[in-house]
Amino acid sequence: MFLDTVVAPEVLGPEKYDRSCDMWSLGVIMYILLCGYPPFFSHHGLAISPGMKRRICKGQYEFPNPEWSDVSEEAKQLICHLLKTEPTQRMSISEFINHPWINSVEIPQTPLHTSRVLHEEQDVWEKVKEEMTNALQTMRVDYDQIKIKTIEDSTNPLLLKRRKKTKNTAVQNPG
Repeated sequence: MFLDTVVAPEVLGPEKYDRSCDMWSLGVIMYILLCGYPPFFSHHGLAISPGMKRRICKGQYEFPNPEWSDVSEEAKQLICHLLKTEPTQRMSISEFINHPWINSVEIPQTPLHTSRVLHEEQDVWEKVKEEMTNALQTMRVDYDQIKIKTIEDSTNPLLLKRRKKTKNTAVQNPG
């Protein structure tokens, strides 16, 4: 299960994927936070259109003006390092945490266009909230349906080995 606006290219294909897809998602979220809209979206109102999928897989996005005119080059480069289509070339979490833009203590006074863009798109937010709610509901685990064995009933081989070892130690050293 994935959220179409933040999905990494490898998740859309038959390839295996790992934690690096979360770094892609972080890049998409940063992009949205800095300008107010995602780098990849469907032009036809579909959840994920063939064109959107193609742009994600090719990493085709831009930093259009005026929304990006006041965003620093350092922030844009950070997003570029997160939105690499090749997972092995993508920035890792430790590289991200140590990036100068993340560690900077100076907060620029340049206004972002995010609030204006979000205000203009306010009528769309109800649909976004509904989609997010639906996506989260399908991802949530129904704990009432999960049957967990008690530790006494467990047949886990590692647990059985540990029990045997503990029992042998107790027999050898009877307190």
